[in-house]
Amino acid sequence: MVAAGDEHTACVSAKGTLWTWESHSAGQLGHGDMMEPRQRPTRLGKDMYGGSPAVMVSCGDQHTLDTLVPTDVGCGWGYTGQVGHGDTANKLVFMLVAEERFRGAQIV
Repeated sequence: MVAAGDEHTACVSAKGTLWTWESHSAGQLGHGDMMEPRQRPTRLGKDMYGGSPAVMVSCGDQHTLDTLVPTDVGCGWGYTGQVGHGDTANKLVFMLVAEERFRGAQIV
């Protein structure tokens, strides 16, 4: 699966590995930094996004959300809360979106 945002791209491999590349001016690649753009796909270790295999990824303007089993993680520009953590702080690495934010809904 491949997803494209305004300034970055992400994909999930058949084995559940997450890869990200291009601009990460707001931390949207999830590598923990905001250095020069990564011009080639760069693999994130599963420990960087919760340890579970990724099943789906989506990219917004400057943020990325990744669906894992059994939950979701997000990183990037949090200016209006789009990362789902209940605040407006930028997240340079993927962080768990708390289950209670979904009010018992099962995310698939």
